[in-house]
Amino acid sequence: MMDDFKQDLARYRAFGESSRRIALNPAVWCIFWYRLGRVIYGGNSWAILRLPLKILHLAGSVAMEAFMQMRLNVRAQIGPGLLIAHCGGITLHPDVVIGSHCDLAHHATLGTRGMGSQGAPRLGDNVYVGTNAVIIGPVAIGDGARIAANSLVTRDVPPGATVMGVPAQIVKTRKAAPEGALIETPAESA
Repeated sequence: MMDDFKQDLARYRAFGESSRRIALNPAVWCIFWYRLGRVIYGGNSWAILRLPLKILHLAGSVAMEAFMQMRLNVRAQIGPGLLIAHCGGITLHPDVVIGSHCDLAHHATLGTRGMGSQGAPRLGDNVYVGTNAVIIGPVAIGDGARIAANSLVTRDVPPGATVMGVPAQIVKTRKAAPEGALIETPAESA
């Protein structure tokens, strides 16, 4: 847990945030609470303390959801280096998988299509999800993909693609250069 949380903090520091601003950032509190919950619910805590810790964690999660409109479900799998740019409105289905070093903007929703349907999104590494973006269903978002603000993603997004719109369409792709850098190219017309 601490290694993942250290990587989360390193992402904030990389953006020039001071230790004071990081400590006062409610999004960081929510990420810490998620990481702590993974330890508590993972069964690694002492058996005698497990039930009181679960009750405490649940109460804290409900408070965060009520006051900050954020709740990172402990069943969701979130890789290290998560950065939530602004506090508020983050909704994750318990079956969501998020890779390492991903960015979530406020009011992002990752979940199922509803009405009893199964399957939640799986995000690769280094994915950016913009403000008010909605990703629903059993879709795979490739490494390095970018989801623009106010987009509705219902289909897979290839690695390095930028998508936008309702429904989301590819507007740009980035291909890996020999030295590992990404080269931007315009999307092909359909």
